[in-house]
Amino acid sequence: MTAKYREIYQVLRREILSGRMAPDTPLPSENALAVRYGVSRITSKRALNELANADLIYRLQGRGSFVKGHHNPSRSHRILLVIPFADSHGIGNYEQGISNALAATDWALLSMPNDQFARLPIDRIREEYAGVIYYPTALNEDMRELINLYLAKIPIVLMDKTIPGIEIPSVTADNESGGQLAVNHLLELGHRRIAFLARTPFWETFTGTVSARFFGYLNGYRDEAESDVDPLGWAQALTNRATPVERAAFLQAEKITGLVVENDLEALNLMQQLHHLHWQLPADLSVVGFDDLPAAALARPALTTVRQDFVHSGEQAVNTLLAQMNNPSSRLPVHRRIPVELVTRQSTVSKK
Repeated sequence: MTAKYREIYQVLRREILSGRMAPDTPLPSENALAVRYGVSRITSKRALNELANADLIYRLQGRGSFVKGHHNPSRSHRILLVIPFADSHGIGNYEQGISNALAATDWALLSMPNDQFARLPIDRIREEYAGVIYYPTALNEDMRELINLYLAKIPIVLMDKTIPGIEIPSVTADNESGGQLAVNHLLELGHRRIAFLARTPFWETFTGTVSARFFGYLNGYRDEAESDVDPLGWAQALTNRATPVERAAFLQAEKITGLVVENDLEALNLMQQLHHLHWQLPADLSVVGFDDLPAAALARPALTTVRQDFVHSGEQAVNTLLAQMNNPSSRLPVHRRIPVELVTRQSTVSKK
């Protein structure tokens, strides 16, 4: 996405969502936009196509582009973000992206923790909120609320997690690619005995964010792993060893020199524990986390991590929610995967 293409898209998007453009209002033509912004017709066409992909406009061949109306049976102009506040410091700044997407519009964003939301009657949710962006604490804990929303046909988008087999749209990072980026980085540094550490026992269901990160790690590890490695067994053993001393002993016994950790919080916690046990990091162990939380850059050593774009994820969640409002009777089994990137810092070094 070029800077000009993005600029045109954002300006038109704000105008549409501001409510100042009535449904079926025609937008400037591709040629008119090209002249206004001093760009090629291809660039202006890309901006209009992106608006159509976000379900904000519709395009009629030979006639042009027109604003779509947002169906809102509750007549509310409030969108609810359900997020576990107690852990929000470890989740990432989705709220910023959601707020950015709603800026200069008449949509208001409210937030509520999962446990409070679970006590709301479904009729009150329908009356007070036009749609819900939902970050599950854990799918097995939140499934009843999600099913109730789905059956009530209340527009909903899941953040960070997907539910296989049910048509609830979701926005997640490309966790599989992230796991592969992490292990490939360690392999390039010469590590061959690389384990995956998770607090979450993902092997009980093999679904969800951590499972996807493990599978990405496994895909990247397959061709370079030594014959006696046991990725799943190592992951289970590390999770089941409750104390730092037990984990450290296991890492040493298995001669593990590289570690991919399910998220930054777990990685930073492990690094602190090993430091108290007089480990020299990264000389004794190279560590890669996930998410690129602010604390990752402040750690000593600073943590190499897989960065996900929380702000862009929040923006895409709003686009997906508005698409449901436009077409309340349609089914949108949309799963948007947001690209990730590796951020290399001092917690990973070449194996000596």
